[in-house]
Amino acid sequence: MIEAAIPDLLVTRSSEIVRIFREFERASTTSLSAFVQPVIDRYLGRLEANLKEDGFKGHLTVMQSNGGRLPATAMRRSAITALFSGPAAGVVGAARQSSKSGFKNLITFDMGGTSTDVCLVDNGRPALTMETEIGGLPVMTPVLDIVTVGGGGGSIAWIDDGGMLRVGPQSAGADPGPACYGFGGKLPTVTDAQVVRGAVRPEAFLGGRMKIDVEAARNAFTEIAEFFSMSIDEAAESVVRLVNSNIVRAIQLVSTERGRDPRDYALVPFGGGGPLHAASIAEELGIETICIPPNAGVISAFGLLASDFVKFGNRTQKMPMKDGPVDGAAIFQELRDELKEEFKQMGLPSEELEFTYTADMRFVGQAFELGVELPGDRLQSLTVKDFGDGFEQAHFRMFYHGVGANRPIEIVSFRVGATYPVGEIPELTSTGDAVHSPAEHPVFDGGEWISCQHMASESLKTGVKIDKPTIIEGSTATTFVTSGWQAELDAASNLIMKRS
Repeated sequence: MIEAAIPDLLVTRSSEIVRIFREFERASTTSLSAFVQPVIDRYLGRLEANLKEDGFKGHLTVMQSNGGRLPATAMRRSAITALFSGPAAGVVGAARQSSKSGFKNLITFDMGGTSTDVCLVDNGRPALTMETEIGGLPVMTPVLDIVTVGGGGGSIAWIDDGGMLRVGPQSAGADPGPACYGFGGKLPTVTDAQVVRGAVRPEAFLGGRMKIDVEAARNAFTEIAEFFSMSIDEAAESVVRLVNSNIVRAIQLVSTERGRDPRDYALVPFGGGGPLHAASIAEELGIETICIPPNAGVISAFGLLASDFVKFGNRTQKMPMKDGPVDGAAIFQELRDELKEEFKQMGLPSEELEFTYTADMRFVGQAFELGVELPGDRLQSLTVKDFGDGFEQAHFRMFYHGVGANRPIEIVSFRVGATYPVGEIPELTSTGDAVHSPAEHPVFDGGEWISCQHMASESLKTGVKIDKPTIIEGSTATTFVTSGWQAELDAASNLIMKRS
């Protein structure tokens, strides 16, 4: 009625945004979506118009926080799903590229300039959560289960009031940036620490296109070194070890605290800083394998091209578990039909869609639910035992109890995910500057200066093992193969590191 009376007014309706219960969370999500919808609608409208004017013949799509994309026209009606879309693209890109080397169970680790994002990927599918938070306000929309810590290349090292060394969450940003950039920054950062210890060589930074001031980086650590009565080299390494510990804690949040053992996964580092820190972090977690994609610094951009079209439909429908078949197939089918119609309106063939079916369940009396994915090929014949067993296993994996509890269980909501596969994706290969022969230089590691070879990433040859400390310098990221690790480039252009 409002749209009919005032055609130019954008209307956000909660039943279009989040069709599940909990009034405050639903109202918060709808309000936030309404707040950003006019901005995104205008922005995408201008972008579409300008592209058309310039003769663009392709399709404009936008990334979502759930790891999939949507056509821009659909995104203009679903603004809230763009939340955290940048980190989500990185996870998708890392998962797609790693799968070419046969890795399906991953912990992705995206270290940029100001923060690090980590996510767990099971059987090629990133973990999803149905609720997140921004500015203290709950948002009920499917988002990849990404944990972020304030630890990036620009994160500032400082001493707190209790005399403890800290790293982040404050960042030097791009301007003035780390002290070594020479743009006026004076505070010590993680990037400065890597320059001081020799892991980042001035002549190779950004493919040799940017000058680095080593003396400025060393001067930035003078105060920390004097306070703790250590050398500047030791202070720099302490900062690296501390930021690594912060990242390890974030990885534990998405793995051990979700009932997963990180040792069962391969670590996939990317972003400008990820490959530089990966070996040390893997050692602390007991991870034996690291898969580093080519051009690791731009994996998030690659993920935008490699992501499928994804949309979710959900509905709250409380249903106690009683003896006999569970009458949930009809609700799943309704949600499936609605999604097929939405994809049809977006111009995507509904007959090629792939579906997932999830029931949000809980023990009667609990306040929150766990998602239990169900086999789509036998929805009509699922029994109470099927639902109950699936829920108890999910509950045990998360909380280490619940199996055989013999307590009443109820379904709270039904959820269907629809995916339209993107098909063939671009090849991601290593590119950069001129190849140079390996040479030796010192790196401060483990409290001492060690001899370390350095080489361009373009110098790597498929199948040739690296079994000594090596700095591999690329145009978008630097990799540190530390002592005790072996590295080898595989046929998919991924650098595979293993504990020796």
